[in-house]
Amino acid sequence: MTYCLGMLCRKGAVFLSDSRTSAGMDDVGTRSKMRVFEKPGDRVICIMSSGNLSLSQTTLALIDDDLHLNESHPARKHLFNRETIYDIVRYVGSKVREVEKRDRSALEADGFNFNIHLIVGGQIAGFAPEVHLIYPQGNSIHASADSPFLQIGETKYGKPILDRGFSYESSLMDAVKFGIVSLDATMKSNVAVGPPIDILCYKNDSLQVKMRTRLEQNDPYLQEISQKWQDGIVRLVRQMPAADFRKPALFADAA
Repeated sequence: MTYCLGMLCRKGAVFLSDSRTSAGMDDVGTRSKMRVFEKPGDRVICIMSSGNLSLSQTTLALIDDDLHLNESHPARKHLFNRETIYDIVRYVGSKVREVEKRDRSALEADGFNFNIHLIVGGQIAGFAPEVHLIYPQGNSIHASADSPFLQIGETKYGKPILDRGFSYESSLMDAVKFGIVSLDATMKSNVAVGPPIDILCYKNDSLQVKMRTRLEQNDPYLQEISQKWQDGIVRLVRQMPAADFRKPALFADAA
């Protein structure tokens, strides 16, 4: 399983992903699910993936091929010659459909679903940052001021903190903290999601990767955030008023 999160703020965008690919009793696999493409001064693009690992790797391989072959094929579409983020999203979606046409029947013949989801976001010079989610069919939705985050993979454990605390007006540094807490909550409840955590914090109009890091399992900052979040929840519950059991019940006692 996987958990990836894209967050849109007024001041930029934040991307976080776990790195666990398997979590068997004697087989814990780790592989980064975040790829960052950068053309300083022009664009920064982040792609995160969940689902079947072979499908996401094949899709990214096709994207890499287009970048490597662009000099010998000037008319070839690639990440660095699309004019808008939406153009990039449509381009990446076409690669998903290309993989689907080639591999779906073989996968389904052996009982596997065609399962791939991607979060694609970033900024191109002259435009505002954007965050999109691409489905297995190649179509997409995008984050907005009203719905400022998108998740793929194991989403349910990390969503409540985002619904309650994160907004489009959150600062970038607060967004990073909300994102880490969201990942931590997911890792606490699902062993199939785990560190290292990859983080890209992108500031509006920087058009360059300046804030990117990876938090390993024993990273002191990750451990501090996790412990303070846990201690804070316990402390807040203890501070809440006790339930009032003097009120009459609204149901009749069983005969």
